[in-house]
Amino acid sequence: MDKKIIYLAIFLALLLLFLHDPATPQVYRYKDKNGVVHFTDTPPDGTYTRLQEGRFVNTQFPYYANNPLLEKAANKIEVVSRAVIGVKTPKMRGSGFFINRTGYAVTNYHVIADAASEVKAITFDGQEWNARVITTEPDKDLALIHLESEGYPYLPLGKLTDVSIGKEVYTVGNPLGLSHSVSRGIVSSVRKGMKKTTPVTLIQTDAAINVGNSGGPLITPEGLVLGVVTFKAASPKLPIQGIGFAVSSEDIISSLSLVPAKKETAAPEKQKE
Repeated sequence: MDKKIIYLAIFLALLLLFLHDPATPQVYRYKDKNGVVHFTDTPPDGTYTRLQEGRFVNTQFPYYANNPLLEKAANKIEVVSRAVIGVKTPKMRGSGFFINRTGYAVTNYHVIADAASEVKAITFDGQEWNARVITTEPDKDLALIHLESEGYPYLPLGKLTDVSIGKEVYTVGNPLGLSHSVSRGIVSSVRKGMKKTTPVTLIQTDAAINVGNSGGPLITPEGLVLGVVTFKAASPKLPIQGIGFAVSSEDIISSLSLVPAKKETAAPEKQKE
C-alpha cells in the first residue's frame, strides 16, 4: 500500500511538472521607497509579492487604437478635453488622460512619485476619484494609473510616423489649476536622447506648457495622442519661451507594457455636464 501511495505521489508530481508552462511569466508586485507600486517579472525576494490576478499575468494592459465617438465628433478637441483628468497628490498637481473606457490613464511619474496611495483624479464632470498606481517607468517619467470608473471619453495613442515637423498640435491640461485648458502650437522637432541608460524619444513643441500641464496629452487636431507632456525648458537668467517636450506615445506603449485591444464599436460615453 505504501509503495502505491509513493508511486501515485511521483506520478502526480510529474504530471504537474508536465502541465506547468515554464514560458508563462510570473508577475510580482512591490513598492519602492516612496510607496509607489510597481510590477515586475524579476525573481522574487523578500520585497516582492506574487500576483494571482489574471489581468497581470502578462504584465500588459490594454489601450484602444480607436475611439469611434471621437472619430465621428464634429468638435474633436472638445471630446479630447473631456478625456483629460486632473491628477493631484498632497505635494503635486498635474494632468493625465484616459486611454480606454475602463478607467486606465497615463500621467507623469513625477506627478505621483511621492504620493504613495494618496493619488486623486478629477474628471471633467467634477467628480473626484481615488487613483491606483498600476505601473511606472521613472526614467521616462511615465506612470499608468487606474480609476474605478467607466464610460469616460478616452484617447487613441499614435506612433512616430504620425509626427512631422510643423504639424499642428494641442496640449490639454490643468495649468495653474485652470482645468481642461487647451493650447495650440506645432511640432518643433523630434529628439532622440538618453536618460541614464534609457533611450527616450521627445517631441519638442512650442504649444504653451505651464505648471499643471505635466502628464497631459500632446495631440493632433484629430485627437490622436503623440505624447505625454513632461517638461519645458526654463532658466532663471534667460527668458525662454515656447520650448516644451512630450515623451512619445511609442515610449508610452513600450514602457508601460500597453497592447492594442480589439477594435471596438461605438458605445455611450459620459456626456458633458
